[in-house]
Amino acid sequence: ACLVGSEMCIRDRNEALKDTLKIEILKIGKADCSIITDGTTSIVVDCGEEDDGADILAAMDALGISSIDYLIITHYDKDHIGGAPTLLKKYKVSKLLEPDYTPVDTTAYAYMSYRNALAEAKANGKCGSAEAVSDSVSLTVSDIKLNIVGTFGKDYAKNQDNNDSLVVSLEHLGNSFLFAGDIEKQRIADMLSQGRVQPCDFLKVPHHGSTTSSSLGFLEAVSPEYAIISVGKGNSYGHPDYDTIQKLKQVNAEIYRTDELGTINIVFSANDIKITY
Repeated sequence: ACLVGSEMCIRDRNEALKDTLKIEILKIGKADCSIITDGTTSIVVDCGEEDDGADILAAMDALGISSIDYLIITHYDKDHIGGAPTLLKKYKVSKLLEPDYTPVDTTAYAYMSYRNALAEAKANGKCGSAEAVSDSVSLTVSDIKLNIVGTFGKDYAKNQDNNDSLVVSLEHLGNSFLFAGDIEKQRIADMLSQGRVQPCDFLKVPHHGSTTSSSLGFLEAVSPEYAIISVGKGNSYGHPDYDTIQKLKQVNAEIYRTDELGTINIVFSANDIKITY
């Protein structure tokens, strides 16, 4: 046993995660937040809604995370950036990556709060750098390889906020994971035609499993062994869509849903994948 928050406790956690990668897909209603750590490097993809900040901090604390190496914002919807101010106030962020577009409503409370918090973090030295990704960025740290892909300058007039999402692929010791933001059929069609969709072990299903989020062609190209859907129980949008579930079954993906299972924990190692919830 160890005292929570103690230096010894953090060292114990880091040793336990050696040569492994832990990914937590949080159960935070209909919002999105994924936490990734190998015990040394910490990555956060999206930050839920404003009210989710405390739950995200608790999950980070439980993992022994005291700073964020990469904070990735896939797009500017409130269920992806709402908790960002809480994280930017609490943690030192080495690098923030965000999409290179102007949202439909620049006066939205969540977007303005995010912008203000980022400006304050930069001014206080708590955010080392921030980059708007238009094309693609590749990063390698220890055994983690990240590729973050933007729209390559294309302007999506329809469903702009969703289709302008950053798409994040991750590889670790032969295991792969695709975080697809909230991309919809227009962006998916472009990515397929451009050859930017590669097979992966895990797919974070786009846009909470909505009807426009996953064409059969996209799912066949990704060919995931496991599909993770972050979705609120009994949500008013009807997510995940029945047809999306059927398409996932067609490609033989094992489906894991946060509304049914709670927070989903995935541990990668060179020889094994473990999923708990």
